[in-house]
Amino acid sequence: MGRSSNGRTIKVGMLHPRSGVAGMWAPSIDAAAIVGAAEVNSTGGILGEEIELVFADSGFSIAEAVNAVDTLIEVDGVDAIVGAHPSNIRDAVSRQISSKVPYIYTAQYEGIACGPATVATGSTDYELMAPALAWLRAEKQAERFFFVGNDYIWPRMALGTTRGLMRQMGTFLVGQAILPIKVLDYTALLRQIAGSGAQMVITALVGQAAVDFHRAFAAAGMDEKILRFGLIIDETVICGIGAEASTNLFTASSYFAERHSRSNDHFLELYHDAFGAFAPPVSAGSVGAYEGVHVLAGLANDLQTRDARALAHHLGQLLSRPSVRHMLDGKPMGQWPAAYMGRADGVTLRVVADLTH
Repeated sequence: MGRSSNGRTIKVGMLHPRSGVAGMWAPSIDAAAIVGAAEVNSTGGILGEEIELVFADSGFSIAEAVNAVDTLIEVDGVDAIVGAHPSNIRDAVSRQISSKVPYIYTAQYEGIACGPATVATGSTDYELMAPALAWLRAEKQAERFFFVGNDYIWPRMALGTTRGLMRQMGTFLVGQAILPIKVLDYTALLRQIAGSGAQMVITALVGQAAVDFHRAFAAAGMDEKILRFGLIIDETVICGIGAEASTNLFTASSYFAERHSRSNDHFLELYHDAFGAFAPPVSAGSVGAYEGVHVLAGLANDLQTRDARALAHHLGQLLSRPSVRHMLDGKPMGQWPAAYMGRADGVTLRVVADLTH
């Protein structure tokens, strides 16, 4: 990134896994954030100072995340942090930042209150699951569900959301399994699912864990018999799952790359002009990081300050998503993210329904 005329830049830490079970999203998050920073810089930067991105590996553990935050703040001297990482480390990151810099958390999440100096901008599981499960019941006659999730806060809260929705809809949760991140053999679980009478499996599995489960599910021949609905099965994850394992696989999201709109077409043009036709696949997660850069610029402009502590203090007022998403008018997800149902078509996710209305 170039510097402003006074030689200073605004350093923005991009915090997300760059390896391990959730590392598959790193290339597209990096690329989308670079597009966002370039876009802000092309219109004068943040109050006249250009954004300089600093990338850090959050890992998947609290210790890794805390160390990354310390390096970003104390060594790299960042003025803000945009987090696009799983929610198991979010609260630890908030505490470690401790109102020193603003923290913009962009991932899909549980919808619970976040920590100090933090604002969450992503869609919540309930916003996507409520209309999605209603659609699956109406369109696919799915009434008996089996839940599979990893053992941390996001999947466990998604299980609670599932139970509540089952009660509201009069449908049935016929089984559940909470799994470690790495499972070597799915045979017993697949046998349990097959014997449960489930018509659909709901998954809340992160990154490579989702890839491994869905490939094992298809290899066992269950993909032709039982439908699947996966949370955060996006354009990156579906490439890992592969065309041979994606039959009867559905997901819901506020963003699909294949859905055309003026704002999304413009973003994709910028993205592919920068990184080429074979750039990492764009997904809600990477678009969220792009949005996070724009939210930071919007906050600074609204308050007319680049001061990190002042911006952090402002976020400490427990700002709601609508209070910051107004800055995202004209961006791919917009001020009020919609909900869409996607169905796997090989390794492409096709929008089959607008769930917003």
